[in-house]
Amino acid sequence: MSDQFGDGLGQAVLRRPIARWVDGRKVAANPVTKQIIDDSIGQPKIPRRRIAGVHIDRVRSEAVPVRGFRDGRYVLAIAPEHASIDVFDPSERDPGEPALDVTESWVPLVAVFTAGEKRPVVVPRKEVDL
Repeated sequence: MSDQFGDGLGQAVLRRPIARWVDGRKVAANPVTKQIIDDSIGQPKIPRRRIAGVHIDRVRSEAVPVRGFRDGRYVLAIAPEHASIDVFDPSERDPGEPALDVTESWVPLVAVFTAGEKRPVVVPRKEVDL
């Protein structure tokens, strides 16, 4: 399969990081290689096609950045509850509620992970339509 994004994005493997203890502190690690992730948390991109169900219609471009780490071909995406940032969750609104002035910079979307499981990821608010 050719990589239409030119940066390995088409072959990115989406996983959750695991925690390891080093010198009494918890650090992120790759769940496959078990290696500690040296880079700071960032916004690695995943293909739009990894976004699940109705959530895919909210994404504006062919690739969307997620909160997490890039480790080789692995994108280690963090769940909203582990993001350590303020996250606006549009699914918590009741139908018919008036639109809100969203001030949070991040929102959760559902993504399809490597084994086919669907789990939440956190993406920048500016990348999606609410």
